[in-house]
Amino acid sequence: MPTVTVHFPAPLLERVDAVAHRLGVSRNKFVVRACREAFAKNAGTWPDDFCQPALTADELALLRAAGEDLEQSIHAARRNRGAGLACRHWR
Repeated sequence: MPTVTVHFPAPLLERVDAVAHRLGVSRNKFVVRACREAFAKNAGTWPDDFCQPALTADELALLRAAGEDLEQSIHAARRNRGAGLACRHWR
């Protein structure tokens, strides 16, 4: 089985250890079980609004302008200026 390193904030790790101890399982088994349950509940999908932060109209306008500036800079720096598709995410 592959090994991974996960960094927990100390208060969260204390809670993990306390619950694992109460259940009589290792920290590893508790974390694996929690991950499996999380995936089973939502099949590993992100919430619908996860990537849709609430932006004000001014913030959205700034973001769009920055995206357009970035796109123009990229196109200006391309060696083959006729190739490629323009990004349209920001509009």
